[in-house]
Amino acid sequence: MTAEVTLDVVREFWSEHPCDSDRSVAEDRRRYFEEIEDWRYSEHPSIIAAAHFTDFAGADVLEIGCGVGTDGRQFMRAGASYTGINLDAGSTALANEAIHTLGLKGQVLQMNGEQLGFPDHSFDHVYMMGILMATPHPESMLSEALRVLRPGGSICAMVYNRSSVNYRIEILGLRRFLRYLLVLPGVVPLLARTGFHRELLRKHRDLVLKRPWMSTNEWVNLNTDGPECPLSGVYSALEVHHMFSNAGFVKIETFVRFLNRHHYGALGRLLPDRLAENLGSRWGWHRWVWARKPTLDDGD
Repeated sequence: MTAEVTLDVVREFWSEHPCDSDRSVAEDRRRYFEEIEDWRYSEHPSIIAAAHFTDFAGADVLEIGCGVGTDGRQFMRAGASYTGINLDAGSTALANEAIHTLGLKGQVLQMNGEQLGFPDHSFDHVYMMGILMATPHPESMLSEALRVLRPGGSICAMVYNRSSVNYRIEILGLRRFLRYLLVLPGVVPLLARTGFHRELLRKHRDLVLKRPWMSTNEWVNLNTDGPECPLSGVYSALEVHHMFSNAGFVKIETFVRFLNRHHYGALGRLLPDRLAENLGSRWGWHRWVWARKPTLDDGD
């Protein structure tokens, strides 16, 4: 799936579309970053519980693929010594602007996560929220994460879940076959009135007109982080366990969270929070992975 997508293509996309950068239109820069943060944790409350930001006070933390730095700022506020990296210039500039604007202490560098420019054993914790499935060679990124971790250091990563409702039913089923209805007159505004995102529907309609047939891998890439995203994969529990184990990590644990109610328009908004949370813990879109770098006690 990744062979046809280069780092240059990925870099260009994210530089032009920094993650979550469209979640506020405020002109005041402090308010802009605060509104992005408010949106992120109101829409994805499971991130805070899954990432354990407050557990790393005094630790050296590296975030690979930090976007505009929203999660990184939680590590900073909790007292971690924080370094973030992004492949692209656009996200890096916004993340550093946020640090300066909000008066925090940390740094974000432009760097390839598959070839980290840090010495061995530089960090206590590596955090990767949604980056492994968006890089052409995730195994290289994990090997580099292992290298820069100190023995016993931890890693927390989120990837998209292959066994989720979003993937099994929506992406591979409903969306793939019903997308052709978008070209019919009046369908896009009708769906928009029921709560679906009009601009996203329009982009999917344009994609149908431009590319009516595509492979499953191409379809998955274009239906995870939007119809313009060049690369985004999904993983099962077994796949992530093999990937992390092959990289050299031990004590690997994985769990799922987050049912994306916005994908279901008005119906999704009617779901009670408790029901959405329970469904998300079984068939959620976010698969979280925690693991550690071996120590001498682990026999390595």
